[in-house]
Amino acid sequence: MTLVEAAPRAIRKIAWCSGGAQGYFEAAIAAGADAFITGEISEPQAHFARECGVAFLACGHHASERYGAPAVAAQVAAQLGLAHEFIDIENPA
Repeated sequence: MTLVEAAPRAIRKIAWCSGGAQGYFEAAIAAGADAFITGEISEPQAHFARECGVAFLACGHHASERYGAPAVAAQVAAQLGLAHEFIDIENPA
C-alpha cells in the first residue's frame, strides 16, 4: 500500500476507482475529491497529490478489485440466470 498524504484537512469527498486507475486522479481532483483510492500509483500522482493537497492511496491492483468483480458478477448472474465462480488467486500487485 502507498499513501501520499495531503495537507491536514477534513476528508469529506472520496473518489474511488479500482485497478490501475491512477490516470483518473486529475479528474477526481477537478471533481473536488479530498482523497483518491485506487489500485496503483505512477510517479506523477505523488506530485499531483502534494501540489493539490489531495490524498492518494494505492492499495494494490488485486486488492482493489477482489470484492467489486465478484459483486458485479453476482448481480449480472442473478439478473440473467447465470452461474458464476470467482477464483481469487493471491497477487501482491
